[in-house]
Amino acid sequence: LNTNEETGKPYAIMRIASDRRYKSPDGEKLTDFIIQRSNPKELKITVGENVRNDYFRFMLVVSNDYESQEIYVEITPSDRYVFDHITYSLNAYSHEWRLEETKSFIQSNYWDIPYPCLLFPYKDAHHEVVFKSDDPEAFRLLGGDHPTVEIPSMENEWLGMNGVQAQYTSEQQALPLPFPDTEKKEISIPPNTTQRIIMLLECEWFETEYTLYAVHPKNGRQRTITGTLQSKMPGKCYIARENIK
Repeated sequence: LNTNEETGKPYAIMRIASDRRYKSPDGEKLTDFIIQRSNPKELKITVGENVRNDYFRFMLVVSNDYESQEIYVEITPSDRYVFDHITYSLNAYSHEWRLEETKSFIQSNYWDIPYPCLLFPYKDAHHEVVFKSDDPEAFRLLGGDHPTVEIPSMENEWLGMNGVQAQYTSEQQALPLPFPDTEKKEISIPPNTTQRIIMLLECEWFETEYTLYAVHPKNGRQRTITGTLQSKMPGKCYIARENIK
């Protein structure tokens, strides 16, 4: 694909010596059409679909021994595929616990008595999930729609479907925690001491494969998208302290 300097729109230049099906340089399959030479003086363009958000524009160069001519073609957007269902690999997945530092600060106590320090370890913490895929059209096939889908979650260190929902999008999502984020911990800073306070969360992480099924609303054609789902859920909180002086 090239880009028109005046309009900024993409276009392709194709030289046709025989029947040819369009193939995108990056492997995506959002636009499908075939160019055929029906006779020495005629070209036939058969469009399968164009599920892009915009027109697909390209230029054909036809020529003989004496002259050449440029033909500009526009393929209008076709109906978008719609989400049908999604499945996950619940028996084969990666799972581990990861200890992550979430906050660090210095607290001084210039008094001659212990100083109480109140901490909220789950403030601004979320259940983080992200969909990933190597398919070039994975997050473009459905147009701008980001359907809400059920995702698996860990329960007693087993992966299963437990009613958790997220949007199908390539952006990382911050979902609410399944428990109140107002839990607090109180520590005591010794008299005449300065300490570095480090808050750590033990997070349960997993990655599993998914297959999303999309259906064309008019012709019923089904297409699949494969990829991985990653999830990170905060768990136990730990407080580490270092004396500075």
